[in-house]
Order: sequence, then C-alpha cells, then structure tokens
Amino acid sequence: MNICVAGDVHGRMDMLYESINNFELELKIRFDVVLQVGDFGVWIDGKNHDGITKLHNGTGDFPEWYKHKRAVPIKTYFINGNNEDFDFLDAVKLSGEFEIIQNLFYISNGTVREIKTEKGEIENIVVAGIGGKYNPEYFRYQDVNGCYTEYEIDNLINYKDKQIDIFISHDAPEDVLIEDNDKNKYYPKSIGLRKLISNITPKVVFFGHHHGVCESEIDRIPVYGLNILGEKGSFVAIKKVRDEFKILGRYP
Repeated sequence: MNICVAGDVHGRMDMLYESINNFELELKIRFDVVLQVGDFGVWIDGKNHDGITKLHNGTGDFPEWYKHKRAVPIKTYFINGNNEDFDFLDAVKLSGEFEIIQNLFYISNGTVREIKTEKGEIENIVVAGIGGKYNPEYFRYQDVNGCYTEYEIDNLINYKDKQIDIFISHDAPEDVLIEDNDKNKYYPKSIGLRKLISNITPKVVFFGHHHGVCESEIDRIPVYGLNILGEKGSFVAIKKVRDEFKILGRYP
C-alpha cells in the first residue's frame, strides 16, 4: 500500500491534488490513500471563516469543491486543525456520516479508523488521530473546537491493545526539534501527545501545524513534521510492506 501524508492545506484543493500527482510522477507510483494532518481548510462558505484563515489567503477552493460535490481523486482522510468550520464538523460528528464529499473522510478527535484498499488483495491500515492545537486553558476539558484535550488523549490510550499503524496529529508532540520556515528551531511543549504515542506505540507518527519540518523519534518510533502546502517538505510518501512502513521520499 502506497500512502501519501500531507501537511496543512488551508482549503487549496486544486493545488493539493496537483502536487500529489506530481509527487506520484516523481516516484513513479500511484498512491492508494492520502492522510492529512489538519488545517485541511474545511469552510463551507468562502465568506465565513476565522481571521487566521484570512492570513492564509482565505478559504481556497474548498467551498467550490463542496458546493459542486466534486469527488476527491484519491481516498483522503483528514483530522481537523485549529482553523476549520467547526459548526460544520460538529454536525458531521453528530450525523455519523464522515464522508464529506466523495472520497474525503473526516477522522474526529480521539478516534481510530481502519482504512482498507483493494489492490489485487485487500490491504488495510489502522490510523489514530488527534486534531487541533495544545492550549493549557482548555486541556482539561472534554471537547473544545480547535484544541485537543486530555479526555481525547485518554480515549485513544484505551486503544493501546489494538495495533495502531499510523498516528496523525495536528500539533507536535513535546520535545521534538522543529525548524520552521523562518529558520527558527525550537522544541514544542504540547502536553499529552508524547505520552499518547508511548502508550499506543504506532509504527510511525506525522504532524503539521508548525509550518516547518521535523524528523525525530519517540521511543524509537519515527516522528515526521510536515510543512504547509507549497513549502519544502509538505508531503511524505510511505509504503506498507507486510507490517512495516518504508519512507519513499519527501516532496517538494
């Protein structure tokens, strides 16, 4: 199974799938599934968004894709970031129908999704997700839009006996070295994610949010930070071979 993992998109759907197509051409492969680490940019109305989204050139073309129910070309699974239409995503959770448009699926906070592909034979991966950013003011709450909570982390820890293949989060786990696009280097203090990773022991971890890159380890588990779409290192390709994952490359 060939998997593409993408950084923050902020609604730029055309650019996302054009870039993925270019990545496929570079690697001479076809991706079976795309995973995305939050700030996908789910805004239903292009005029209704938060101030941060305005700084990222608005809602992109997601509202048009949604309006016309345009099918996504590759099965794509995303978690929320801290800049999304949470009224809409809350309604998605309540409905229990997580396919927003054809082939685009939402993984809500603190949940696990088994993803299957059929390519000669059925292959599957188990993906756990925690969206949103760390905010100490809201960490002890049960459910806060745009932030992750201790409750959601504890809920995922309950899955520690289920083999998690891939863990995706929007924010970074504590104490992994990040270099952002302004060449700043720092260690984030996003409480709880490192503990979660140590408990559920995924085979590989990906995060976004920081608009930079990272390559680190937690308890010998590889951890990769993905850049914002359009910047160096905004995609990573991995391949599942039996029960192991191999890094095929970064793009661009």
